[in-house]
Amino acid sequence: MYERGTSVPLKSSASLFPNNLCRVRVNGTMYAGVAHKDEMNIVCPITSRDEPGRVVVAKMTSSAPSGATIMQAAWVEVHRRPFLVLATTKGVLLFDWDGSVLRHAHLLPTPPLESPFSFTKGIASLYTGYICVGIYTGEVLMFSVTDNGDVLGTEKVTLHPCPINALASLGQVLVSGDDEGGIVVSQEEEGSLSKICSIESYESPVTCIAVWSGQVLAAFLSGHLRLFNLQGQILAEIEHKYSASEENAALCGGVFTDDLGSGYVLASYDSKELICYAM
Repeated sequence: MYERGTSVPLKSSASLFPNNLCRVRVNGTMYAGVAHKDEMNIVCPITSRDEPGRVVVAKMTSSAPSGATIMQAAWVEVHRRPFLVLATTKGVLLFDWDGSVLRHAHLLPTPPLESPFSFTKGIASLYTGYICVGIYTGEVLMFSVTDNGDVLGTEKVTLHPCPINALASLGQVLVSGDDEGGIVVSQEEEGSLSKICSIESYESPVTCIAVWSGQVLAAFLSGHLRLFNLQGQILAEIEHKYSASEENAALCGGVFTDDLGSGYVLASYDSKELICYAM
């Protein structure tokens, strides 16, 4: 049974978008990150409850008067090195894990007049040395990363007819979900992505994807969870039966504190605290 513990203070509240909480483990210590507008707030929920944490600002250029709005933030591992990736309304920023060193900035071109918005969303890495980020155009950016952490080149691959919302990966396989509920399974081959199959749209935006051991779990804005195999066949539709309520909290993210599930942390919209539970 999980019991609520002491909350962890943040320098700013959490923005209201799905999956607005991520974690990374560095030298045995777990860190959590929450995005608010153009800032990423990094804290250590386990050992540093009284410390304010670190703030990383999403500025696309050093001369920019203000930062870009963060749409998603995540830590990914490439060549056993963790990177912090910020997907924003103006482009993509790749940092060392703590945000201290900016490794690469990819600026989106100015959108055409008929497109009233631009953004990047969906973050994943491939074990062959690529960091992938989705774009509102339905394309995926592939950043090639060397063993020493340098970002060499960028490949752009079109996979969807509408904005991408979520990415997940396993080995060389990348699974992407879009704003119309479509899902594409693709595989990295020689620095590009080859489509394996498309999963039919369920007419509700994909909000989150996980992939493991030949299976894909997709969450939809309609509240449905669906399980597929990598060939696109549906295996199950998961029904929600049990839950616990967190009063006066609009939850927007949650992560386990370790791989054993011994505790978890929640982020809540318009709250400057992380809610912590442990066994």
